[in-house]
Amino acid sequence: MKRLTAFLLVLLLLVSSTPSVSANSAQSYWEGVDRTGAITTSGESPIVVEHELLTFDVQEFPKNYYQDEAEFLAYTGKVTAQYTFYNPSELTVSAKLLFPFGREPWYGADAGTDTGKYDILIDGQPVEKKIRHTLSDNGQFTLEQDLSLITDGFAQDPFFSPEMTVTGYKFSVSGVDTQTYKAATVAFDVPEGLGSRRYYLPECRGSQRQDDGDMRVIIHANESFYIYVIGEPLALMPEFKFYQNGAARDSERISGTATFVDSQTMTLQEFLSQDWSEETGVSETDWYNAKLAGLKNGHHSKNYPVLFRNSYGDFTQDLMRWYEYEIILAPNQRIVNSVTAPIYPSIDLDYDPDIYGYTYLLSPQRPGKALGSWTSW
Repeated sequence: MKRLTAFLLVLLLLVSSTPSVSANSAQSYWEGVDRTGAITTSGESPIVVEHELLTFDVQEFPKNYYQDEAEFLAYTGKVTAQYTFYNPSELTVSAKLLFPFGREPWYGADAGTDTGKYDILIDGQPVEKKIRHTLSDNGQFTLEQDLSLITDGFAQDPFFSPEMTVTGYKFSVSGVDTQTYKAATVAFDVPEGLGSRRYYLPECRGSQRQDDGDMRVIIHANESFYIYVIGEPLALMPEFKFYQNGAARDSERISGTATFVDSQTMTLQEFLSQDWSEETGVSETDWYNAKLAGLKNGHHSKNYPVLFRNSYGDFTQDLMRWYEYEIILAPNQRIVNSVTAPIYPSIDLDYDPDIYGYTYLLSPQRPGKALGSWTSW
């Protein structure tokens, strides 16, 4: 019997409202989550969406902070997307569906996980689902960009690969008059051109393009700092110079010494997975891919091999969460697929009464239109 495989995307997106500016010293705004509605990947498929029903069940507002997991999971706000899929062809069709349900809300991040709170149903019966994660550190959802981050295995890249070498160099700082120059910095210049290595600088304060075309990389003059080199190790140590502040002007040079302490070598996979564990609830490959996306997003310029730290705090707060599951439709079969996810609004206490922002973006997919891309064998 012929069989088709389709890769479909079921998306439900709720975008929280923009926060207002407040002069209050206490926190008054909490971010909810971002999601989307039923959108296809590309191409055509025999599967037709005959009907779509969205049900919002909001009987209570969430608290602006949860620390207890049981209390967090007891919150009942949810949305259900119900789709009626029909296969009018004479071929059996299998389809992988992806359903993003947002980042963890600010107010629930320390309380535990809600990923197992609801089932995905086909004709009323729960089906197996995986939890996938992608980087979403800009807080916005873009279908083409975010969907491309989901891969089965380690992401392919023209430069980066899991087995490539990462060398971490540690330097100690001495001889800096930090009493006089409390904002003292250490810097080195990187020539233009990508070459066979990338510099990753987790403590970088900024950079400046110099008149000769080099880029000056500026680091706070702490007791020590690290430079990670991805790819070809350094043949010579950088020429470090010290400055009064982050402007790093040649006219404001001060005394100081940066001394090489030691180095450590590892693979890029080991480097990006240093803080990963099964307890994170994220697969090791999704973690690696999200970290790699963060590195690439931190690229200062396409013409310079310098990467900056672009994420602070809890890395898991920057992860978009997705359900991944499969449906199979026999020839002329019709199924009802229901996906339920918790719904978290933004919370703005700058108004009286408080504002809980729920915004739903309607799907460009419409009932009666075919879904997805497919191949046969």
